[in-house]
Amino acid sequence: MTRILMTPEGKKVAINIMTDTAVYSAPQNPPTTGNHYTSGNDLYAHKARSGRVYFYTYFWSMWHGTESQYDLLTEDEARQFLLQKAQGSGHEVLSRGEVEQAEEYFPGIFDENA
Repeated sequence: MTRILMTPEGKKVAINIMTDTAVYSAPQNPPTTGNHYTSGNDLYAHKARSGRVYFYTYFWSMWHGTESQYDLLTEDEARQFLLQKAQGSGHEVLSRGEVEQAEEYFPGIFDENA
C-alpha cells in the first residue's frame, strides 16, 4: 500500500512498507513476553526516482483502535534512531541483518570512537 509523505520543502515521497527496505524492525510479541512488544517503531529506507534515499518510521500496534503512523526522518534522525536501538537489550537488540543494513546506509555507524 503506497502512502505519501511530504518533505519540509513540499516534495512528495511515495512510500510502501512492502517494497521499501526495512532497516530496523521492532520485535513483535515474541514468545514468553506476555503483553510486551505489542507495538513498535520500524525504520525504512525509500529510494526515490531521483536516486535520493529517504528514511521514515512506521509506528504499528496490535491494540484495536490504535492507528499506524508514518514519519519522515532526516538522515541524522535515522542514524540516531539506529544508535538508540543498538543500545537496547533482549529482543530489542539489532540483528545481524539490521546491523548490515545500518552500515550500508551509514558506513562506520558502529565504529568505536572512544
